[in-house]
Amino acid sequence: MGDDSVFQLAGFVFLATLLGFGQTMPDPWLILSGGKTGSINAHTTRNDLVRLYGTANVVDQDVDVGEGEMQSATFLFPKDPERRIEILWKDPGTKTAPESADVRGKKSRWHALHGISLGTTSTELEHINGQPFLWTVMNDGTDMRQGLISWRGGALEKEFQEDGRVILELEGAPTKGAMPRSPHESETNSDDPFWRRQNPRVSRMRWLFPSKLIHSHERREC
Repeated sequence: MGDDSVFQLAGFVFLATLLGFGQTMPDPWLILSGGKTGSINAHTTRNDLVRLYGTANVVDQDVDVGEGEMQSATFLFPKDPERRIEILWKDPGTKTAPESADVRGKKSRWHALHGISLGTTSTELEHINGQPFLWTVMNDGTDMRQGLISWRGGALEKEFQEDGRVILELEGAPTKGAMPRSPHESETNSDDPFWRRQNPRVSRMRWLFPSKLIHSHERREC
């Protein structure tokens, strides 16, 4: 082989290397509520999870979904707090389409767009949203309280509340200074000084996948 051939071969290898580096690998820990793509999406089956993560890392377990009702869920990496995720199925019998995916705790590799995950602060959420958000606390008269976030037309409203949804639970979200709207409901803004000093963090994330994927050529119902 002559010098010219060696040079051409070396150039080909260099070009192939550049092309390889130019390719972006998909993020294996990103979950999109729209459910169209990702390692966990609206079409994922339990068999897919076993193929991707291994039999030993996919465990079925009955969980309480409220008011004492038990349902079969599938857990990935149940013994690893940073990789553990709970999946509920639309059909628990066949386990062929996720209804939701749930992580909770201090830290997780699983995340939504913009890297939002467990531990993300309310200040970071406000920055990503592009404006303050509204925190509403509802109490039905019992010891149970539910906090809801309204993104008030910010960037996260479209991304978190369109076809599918991402529900965030903030640990230590303050209620002091909240304005009462009714005997069982109060609200406060994330730019409230008391809230800002507390700067609560995300302690739970839940992705709710759409019941039916809407394709671009289909007309959306209002």
